[in-house]
Amino acid sequence: MFSHFEFLGRDVPMYAVCAFGGAAAIALYFLVMCRFPKKTVQRTSAEDMFYMLIYAFIGAIIGAKLFYLITSVEVYWYPEYSFADNMKYWFSLIAGGGLVFYGGLIGAVLGALRYTLHFKLPVSNTIDLGFAGVPLFHAFGRLGCFMAGCCYGTEYHGIFAVTFPEGNLGGAPAGVELLPVQLIEAFANIILWLVLTAVYRRTTRRFLTSGIYLVSYGILRFVLEYFRGDLIRGSIFVFSSSQFISFFIVAAGIFLLVRPRWLDDFGKKNDEIYAIELEKLEQKKRERKAKA
Repeated sequence: MFSHFEFLGRDVPMYAVCAFGGAAAIALYFLVMCRFPKKTVQRTSAEDMFYMLIYAFIGAIIGAKLFYLITSVEVYWYPEYSFADNMKYWFSLIAGGGLVFYGGLIGAVLGALRYTLHFKLPVSNTIDLGFAGVPLFHAFGRLGCFMAGCCYGTEYHGIFAVTFPEGNLGGAPAGVELLPVQLIEAFANIILWLVLTAVYRRTTRRFLTSGIYLVSYGILRFVLEYFRGDLIRGSIFVFSSSQFISFFIVAAGIFLLVRPRWLDDFGKKNDEIYAIELEKLEQKKRERKAKA
């Protein structure tokens, strides 16, 4: 696999390249969706979606690393080590690889909500558009997993089986035919992204796009976990940690689909205020253009 390449004398991991590509893709997606908004809801400006994305990325990194430390690290402190050596160990854990998608998803949602509520963006449109773009970013991330050899599948000798070389960064068993579960999930995420975009563009119902994403991905992830060959993710009872979290993700999606009345009222929050402020901003832009 093409796990890294040399650029200006440095090894650049393909996982990082794919993550950057995913970030660029979702930013471009938001730009296009905001440039051509649907007329049935209060739109969110591209600038606000961009800054919201920054908050979401910060939350995603914190959440993904935190969940990795909770679910995958077996030893947090070595008594036989000195304090300085334990600090070096923790630095290697934090600075090194190891990210959990569900932790990143939860962190991203919290970061996005923080920006949305603090700067009074239209809640339902911002959150629905945000969830519609998540599978696009995730597809790039799973492609990066495939390049690195992490999150690999079970042993499989049928059509499309793949083998990873010695010394791959993700720890996949070398020379063993495996199911390319990373590519399967990437493809499924692209399909989900297209479906969610179509739903978002056509519906007037608040949080429908978000609910569909959470239910769909929760079920998808639960099933795909049975075809994962890496055991680093940890387990809770008879389920992997990701399968266990999937129950709550699906439950949250069902809650959004049922949509109690107070949730609908929460979705309308800031619509009128934001519309006024956005019109003021657009007016200032028109005045500057007229003066130029």
